[in-house]
Amino acid sequence: MKLTFRQLVVAFTTLVFTTISLHARAQQMPPAPVNVAIVESKQMSPIAWVSGNVVSKNNAKLAAEVSGRLVSLVELGAHVDKGQVIAQLDDRTLRHELAEEQADVDNALAKLAFEQAEVKRQQALVAKNLISATELDETISNRNIAQANLAAAKARLAKTKQQLAFTQLKAPFEGIIVERLSSQGEYINAGTAIVRMVETANIEASLFAPLTAYRYLKDAKLLDVKSPLGVEQAPIKAIIPVADEQSHLMEVRLDMSAIDWPIGLNLKGAVPNGESKQVVAVPRDALVLRRNATTIFLIDNDNRAQQVSVTVGIGVGDLVEVIGEVKPGDKVVIRGAERLNSGQAVSIKDNNQSLISGNS
Repeated sequence: MKLTFRQLVVAFTTLVFTTISLHARAQQMPPAPVNVAIVESKQMSPIAWVSGNVVSKNNAKLAAEVSGRLVSLVELGAHVDKGQVIAQLDDRTLRHELAEEQADVDNALAKLAFEQAEVKRQQALVAKNLISATELDETISNRNIAQANLAAAKARLAKTKQQLAFTQLKAPFEGIIVERLSSQGEYINAGTAIVRMVETANIEASLFAPLTAYRYLKDAKLLDVKSPLGVEQAPIKAIIPVADEQSHLMEVRLDMSAIDWPIGLNLKGAVPNGESKQVVAVPRDALVLRRNATTIFLIDNDNRAQQVSVTVGIGVGDLVEVIGEVKPGDKVVIRGAERLNSGQAVSIKDNNQSLISGNS
């Protein structure tokens, strides 16, 4: 349907009067309580959110080093300290062997002492030509054999002591028992896994980023991470610039020891994927999103809200780049904007509680 010139004039006039009316109404409205922030000039890089999860530095299946019947085993979910006994194997047979081998050592010591005394005695006799040198040589040989027998007996004793110590499976690090792989009463062969244990003291995040991000990551110190438990920043611990031919992704490890997130939690990390630049940035809460436009409200020198259209650029954490008639140092509304009209007077509150209560 085509509009006549008169109809166009009427429509335009109506629009102008409506705008003037809304502006006049905003001028007359009581001051609206708002929270504000200062617009910043910030160095930012474009980012890509990549997937990862919280992992333990050590996640180990602990196995028996000797065979025996499992007589005790720590409970599932138990928190154990480094060096604490996790499982105990029946050690009675080894204790009997230990007693026998200690007796063998004592016997070898006595035999060696006798042979050493014989060498000294016969050396004196040879000096007096009372026995032949051949007899002395034979006694020295017997002494050397006794020394070797003693060494062998001590080695067998040390081996049995070590095996006896291995009947106690001890925690190699502090952590939690997450899986019991054997049951109390079972006969365990050497090498059989008994429990799976996860270290909880030194947790990390494992992210997989594109290789193209390496040039930007190598200069970064911290990365933003987010999960269902919140948003945090974590130091970069290691970058492994090696990827397989299919994924073309490299692993990035973050130090999560200061963040109380459980092992296995899925998360996303903000990986820089472009050159950094100086931008004008506002808190994300300042954005007023509409179907056809994105705006912010700036506070002028008369404490009135002025609505400004902006284009949103890159974002890092709680800040986002805005492009428009806004400059660093401006006051921008971060709470209360949904009730504002352009030109309306505002009452700036110090915090969110004051905004809710209406107190200054």
